[in-house]
Amino acid sequence: MTGEALGSLPSQADKTSQGSVVFSAEHQKGVPLIPGYNTLAPQLRPIQDPALSLIALSGIDPTGPVMVEVPLVLNNTTFTASPVLAGWRIGFAERYVRGDHGEPLQHRAAMHRAFDILRQAGAQLVAVDARREDHSLQFTLKSNEIDHLVTEHRLDALVSDGQSAAFHRACISGYPSLCEPFEDGSKLWFYGARWSRDALPVLLCAYRHISAGASGS
Repeated sequence: MTGEALGSLPSQADKTSQGSVVFSAEHQKGVPLIPGYNTLAPQLRPIQDPALSLIALSGIDPTGPVMVEVPLVLNNTTFTASPVLAGWRIGFAERYVRGDHGEPLQHRAAMHRAFDILRQAGAQLVAVDARREDHSLQFTLKSNEIDHLVTEHRLDALVSDGQSAAFHRACISGYPSLCEPFEDGSKLWFYGARWSRDALPVLLCAYRHISAGASGS
């Protein structure tokens, strides 16, 4: 090859100026750096480095693998169901009153069983005074025994034996009331204030459910 021909060939420096990759220890000016090709790739920190840094900060110098014991947590929520009537306050007549005179009320065995069923359902029983039936008294929506007792004792409902006189006369037309028969044919009555109509079906359903379970056991 003649000298003239050699002079026409591009030099190695000219090739590098065109952006070609050159594997050499020296970086050529004007050539972009490509990690892993014409420059060293960045050093990757091993995974254990952060762990070793945390251990150094904690002041622990383990001689073997570091194990952390995590205490077991037992979840009992699926095994402890809340009572159906939890938080409910149910009033019952403890005595009759007329003016300043009071007379204790004796409940039958069937009524005591009803009390036990309500307690088993989670309800809190509240003893109240019931007015002795007096035909001379006139109950109105403005002054009603049921409304008064529910408000004064923060009750959800009232219960009464059908053979007693408690709360029956106060439950005038339009007041919510439901009943459940006893085995002897008498009835257990549930009474609510005029604004608590929706609570009585829930109360009666819970009573029937617990009562059926108690009868089947």
